[in-house]
Amino acid sequence: MLYYILGVVLLIISLIFCVLYIKSRSKLKEKEAALLSLNKKTEEQLQLQQELISILSQELRIPMYGIMGLTNILSEEYPDLKNDKNLKSLKFSGNYLLTLINNVLHVNFLDSKEVTLKNVLFDIQELTKNITNSFNYATENSDTKLSFDFDPEIDQMIYGDPAVLSQILMNLLSNALRFTKNGNVNFSVNLIKKKNGVSTVSFKVNHDGQEVSIEEQNSIYQEFINAKSTNTPNLGIGVNSKITNRLADVINAELIVQNNSHNGSEYALVVNFNEAPSKEKSDSQSLKAFEPFSKKISVLIVDDNKLNLLVADKMLSKENYNCTTIDNGFDAIDLVKENEYDIILMDINMPKLNGIGTTKRIRKFDTETPIIALTAVDVTQLNRQIVQAGLNDYILKPYNKNHLLEIIDKHTHLTTQ
Repeated sequence: MLYYILGVVLLIISLIFCVLYIKSRSKLKEKEAALLSLNKKTEEQLQLQQELISILSQELRIPMYGIMGLTNILSEEYPDLKNDKNLKSLKFSGNYLLTLINNVLHVNFLDSKEVTLKNVLFDIQELTKNITNSFNYATENSDTKLSFDFDPEIDQMIYGDPAVLSQILMNLLSNALRFTKNGNVNFSVNLIKKKNGVSTVSFKVNHDGQEVSIEEQNSIYQEFINAKSTNTPNLGIGVNSKITNRLADVINAELIVQNNSHNGSEYALVVNFNEAPSKEKSDSQSLKAFEPFSKKISVLIVDDNKLNLLVADKMLSKENYNCTTIDNGFDAIDLVKENEYDIILMDINMPKLNGIGTTKRIRKFDTETPIIALTAVDVTQLNRQIVQAGLNDYILKPYNKNHLLEIIDKHTHLTTQ
């Protein structure tokens, strides 16, 4: 009898445990479902945020292209204005605003993990010199001096991502200038070592301005912080504080901050670059020295923005290019059918028929003419579409004249060889 009673008790206990297990499992599933739902909503909100930032960035780039393009045209058409302080101020403000737009865009794609690094051959001396020149105006009306030094032992032509490198260096220089009032900012590029076709290069920015505290270092090189917690009014925070460290990680670079209470602060970026083979170096130099065409190159420019068409037309007409402009994709297709062009510059974001669709239709009857994408949208979103559509290259708006001419020459020379 005792065994029966024990058996019944055990059975009841087992049933109770089963019921509790089923209930706990049910609650766990409910919590898991709620967590998945919350995670999905968070991802959707993040996606919407990234799309909004991309749209805003694109909308900002379009008028920036017009402003910067017309400013350059004014300085070229009216040489007396080249040294005009107001025009210089406009140029500097335009470049600074473009840097901010690029920062926002880079943060957006770094967060979404969609950034794609380039590995292209570029002139590191020319790049760093141009960056320094872009900041010279900021020191013209003050006693702050900006100096630049480049180690001649460094191979000028190296492989890497010049856009990402430029962004980091511009942020470092910008922060150094914010800290320095009536002092010195020194930017130097030095070779650390060469081994097995790899050059290790350091980019140093030092200044004798205010000493940077540990808290302020974090604000420059780590995540966003509360601006009210900083003691220095000239501190570079916000977008720059997030982008610099993130981009350094992207290119596998080391970012070092050193403080000296007597000599100010020094920021050092250490990067490994693959050296270019001798043949590619000589090819690159010969391309730079290539003389412009003796005949006029015919260019079709497709853009729905009239101001953009005006700027591109004026830029190229002065350089022995014969330009035709059109403001929509459908008419562009008809023009390509009726005429021969050496190259086509194609805006991507156009109403009715965008640049991708226009290019696909042109490629059905013309597979030879180089077509270059003009886009205000970061190409990390468009890489696959650009290749599939048959576009040969891209230029990110707003672009400068030299870069535009370089891309056009590259593709028109290839087609005439």
